[in-house]
Amino acid sequence: MSNSSILLISADEDIAKSVGGVLEGLEGVKLSRESSSVSKLNGTAVRMAADHNVVIFATDPSNAADLSAIEVLTEQRGPDTVYLALTDGDLPLSKVRALSRSGVDDVLPYPMPDSELAEQVNTWIEKRRAALVEKYSGDKAAKGRVIAVQQARGGIGATTVAVNLADQLLDRKGAFKKEASNRVILVDMDLQFGTVGDFLDIEGKGGLMQLASESFLPDVEWIEQSIDRTPNGLAVLSAPSSFVPLEAMQPQQVEALVQTLKTMFDYVVIDMPRALVTWLEPILTECDQFMIVTDTSVPSIRATRRLMDFVLADNVELPIEIVINHEKKPMFKAEHHKEASRALDMPFNHWIAHDPKAARQAVDYGKPLSEVAARSEIAKGIAALAKATLQALPKDQAKARV
Repeated sequence: MSNSSILLISADEDIAKSVGGVLEGLEGVKLSRESSSVSKLNGTAVRMAADHNVVIFATDPSNAADLSAIEVLTEQRGPDTVYLALTDGDLPLSKVRALSRSGVDDVLPYPMPDSELAEQVNTWIEKRRAALVEKYSGDKAAKGRVIAVQQARGGIGATTVAVNLADQLLDRKGAFKKEASNRVILVDMDLQFGTVGDFLDIEGKGGLMQLASESFLPDVEWIEQSIDRTPNGLAVLSAPSSFVPLEAMQPQQVEALVQTLKTMFDYVVIDMPRALVTWLEPILTECDQFMIVTDTSVPSIRATRRLMDFVLADNVELPIEIVINHEKKPMFKAEHHKEASRALDMPFNHWIAHDPKAARQAVDYGKPLSEVAARSEIAKGIAALAKATLQALPKDQAKARV
């Protein structure tokens, strides 16, 4: 079970000290503070508020600037963030209603006994936690499909494929392609050298670092607290920003992570680590498609063969797809293409053209190819890969692998 994160916003030092002391005494709570009034919050603080489970702020509803600021704050709330307002206990009912209309979940009179404040906050934490569990339980749970993207050799572009495949799996609809049809998460399991966050200009919240450092099993609340979301709706769980030993992660943690993600998202795209470690097994067990990104050079084909032999040794039924990167699909396959296919005993159905200019442009802007170079050959190749994946792995039709 993860900690609940609470943000306390108050420019009043007495309130901050008194209320902060109560919150710090709550079990399983991680407290952050913002010494400011609601009306003076800058953009950074607003974004920070959206990243917490519970936001508690002192306010005077008679202050029009405060009410306007609260509306902005609640409009940018996280999907399951709770907002609690601390205000004068003698407040007229009309003022309480004004706060409620601004998006506040509850109005707490201040001052109140410490024990009562602790009880009120704990009640909201448990209510939020129960709602979150229910959101992804029973008929509401997704039947997520897991797609692992593995490089055959260094520098082959597996992360480029993973990032843009996840983006395309959103399958955006509408006149301006803004409405995502699918819930998709991209997980960077390359704990030491992962660059998914850099590709999408995301700093990350250190979730996987915490998971590797502490002995707990991730749950829905921890995942919601740890992921970032891009403007187009893609959820991202990025690799640690600091070095972490690969073996720090335990197989049971990875198993719980993947199984929980499957209940929350339609598609789980995992950018795999370069090294072959023990905790890969739970991913392979849950995997609906194992994509190996390679090219048709002799060293790469040999590396791909060794990788296939390794993963198939204990996972005979693992569905494998070969993605030929840095090469446009030929009209007629050359002899070395045919020989490579025979060596792997696999068809080459997916080809992605070499387009370093478009790839570099996407990385420099911190955006997927669909937003900066949608007409490039590389973007078209990955879009075709995503289309084939959606057809092969329709959501809500997951099947257990024997």
